[in-house]
Amino acid sequence: MTTPSNLTEEYIFAHDLRPASAKIYRASTKALLKHFRTASVEEIDHRAVLTWRKKVLENGLSKRSWNTYSNHLRTVWGYAIEHGLMTHTKINPFKKTSVIPPKRASKTINGDAIQRARNWLISLVGQERCTHERSQITPAWFWLSVFEMFYYTGIRLNALLCLRYKDIDWDSQMILVRGETEKTHREFFLPIMEGLAPHLSRILGEAEKIGFSPDDQLFNVNRFSRHFHGKEMNIDQVESMYGKLTDKIGVRMTPHRFRHTLATDLMKQPERNIHLTKSLLNHSNLATTMNYIEADYDHMRAVLHERSLAQGALSRVRRVDPSGTPSAPLPAKIGVHSQETAQPEPKKLPAPQQSSSTEVSIDRPTKSTGRGALQRALELASAQLHRESTTCSMDPPVDQVEQSLLLTLMASGLGVGTFRKRTSTEHSMRSSSFSRASP
Repeated sequence: MTTPSNLTEEYIFAHDLRPASAKIYRASTKALLKHFRTASVEEIDHRAVLTWRKKVLENGLSKRSWNTYSNHLRTVWGYAIEHGLMTHTKINPFKKTSVIPPKRASKTINGDAIQRARNWLISLVGQERCTHERSQITPAWFWLSVFEMFYYTGIRLNALLCLRYKDIDWDSQMILVRGETEKTHREFFLPIMEGLAPHLSRILGEAEKIGFSPDDQLFNVNRFSRHFHGKEMNIDQVESMYGKLTDKIGVRMTPHRFRHTLATDLMKQPERNIHLTKSLLNHSNLATTMNYIEADYDHMRAVLHERSLAQGALSRVRRVDPSGTPSAPLPAKIGVHSQETAQPEPKKLPAPQQSSSTEVSIDRPTKSTGRGALQRALELASAQLHRESTTCSMDPPVDQVEQSLLLTLMASGLGVGTFRKRTSTEHSMRSSSFSRASP
């Protein structure tokens, strides 16, 4: 009789999996058996899986954990169907059983927090060197080197623990990451950067003094301190160090968050080379790399601002001095080939201001102003419009200007008899006549 455990073990046997991956497959199968309490795969159909999903989600299992079970079991069942390990059906019961999980919180670490953590570790190095006493994170020089390895390379935690003494090619300034330590099972190289070189040099020098053999684990705190007695450094020791950093700085830090931070930082560079980022993180496809990159909203704001300038949507920009008094509006860049200088990219959006696309300054006339004052106001507006038409790459919106003038005149309590539109080529008033408004 074929059982879920049999299928899982057959899949693991047929694939070159890392121990951590095999552990996840077995854990998913264990969760399956806990619910179904059956040894037969024939009883597990699509509806039964959906019933299981409903129950565990209602009992508090996270959607991401469910997706882990669903995806791994779907892979096992798919392998069994493909290779004839199940004969009762050709339908995978775990197909289309995943759910959409909530958006993850940010996994990047801001530069200020990273620098504060680095400065603290450097201070601990100086403290141990001067006092010859054990610091909170010891030996501080070793953990500073671990910190910089994650910062500069974004290497996976498991890959760092599996680095051997011979994997550092100092002459070529390269680090070999072997395939058996990677999810992709592909070996690749990491360059040794200028900032990382002193820390690697220190570790290699200390390892040579102790007498490391080529196959010895390079990043092994137990070999560099009399306070540790383990044979090899493990994940718990690294996570313990990062836990102390988190407590001290007040920002959660983990080795994997350094991978997300590195990917996001690289895509903020002018080149934004997604293929370089993919190679550095040793991902098998670009989709995985994109999941590591968080949106850069400052860059997004700048791009949208440039679009509004190029298309003429933002026709005027009002500059405000530190005293809060707005100065004269500046003509913004209109059109791609305009000779005007574009305004600098906005770092913070100013408060909304009510202004038309083209502003015309007209003193509000009163009832006692008379026809002469009105005529002078119109002449002043006409002259201002003429000046604007000679400095912009396209004519000002005449209809909006005339509407503004009409509203100004009506607000003064005077009626408007006729107000003929200026033509776009002459930009001058042909004739106007006004009569006093009725009460």
